[in-house]
Amino acid sequence: MSNENTPEFRYADETEVRVSQLMLPGAANAHGSVHGGEMLKLVDSIAYVCACRFSGGLCVTAAVDRVDFHEPILVGELVNLIARVCYVGRTSLEVEIDVFAEDIPTGSVRHTNSCYLTMVHMEDGRPAIVPRLVCRTREDKARWIQAKTRRELSVRQREERERLVVKFGQLSDEELDRLVAG
Repeated sequence: MSNENTPEFRYADETEVRVSQLMLPGAANAHGSVHGGEMLKLVDSIAYVCACRFSGGLCVTAAVDRVDFHEPILVGELVNLIARVCYVGRTSLEVEIDVFAEDIPTGSVRHTNSCYLTMVHMEDGRPAIVPRLVCRTREDKARWIQAKTRRELSVRQREERERLVVKFGQLSDEELDRLVAG
């Protein structure tokens, strides 16, 4: 690695980043709950912080691999985001983010979102090597295996999408019409 202050490895259980934010009316959508775009902005920001701390330098978002919206978040709730690095490649890493909404007066907490983002460490405008990820806990080992599986599936899905673009691009208008008609 070019940065001599960056360690060769980091422990997965030491990558956690936590952020809390009160959801105010300016974050509301037309239904009165928090706009999904507001949540994506918060998720991307905490993924950035987690990835930069892990890599020891700047990172960019390469992919929002998955964002599941389990329940709406209401204006007035406290949103708690927990991010952690769960998988590392050569220059990229996957950050898992769990989002919880807390009703402040009652203390009731709900798991509202599960998110996975791929971040790439950058130096001088180019992807740069990241530290190895060492998993010490059972939970971190399970996260690593799950993330590795997601990554492999994603590569296969990307290859299949590219294959389909080529395949359907070669069909005649009549062949496309027959496929559309079912």
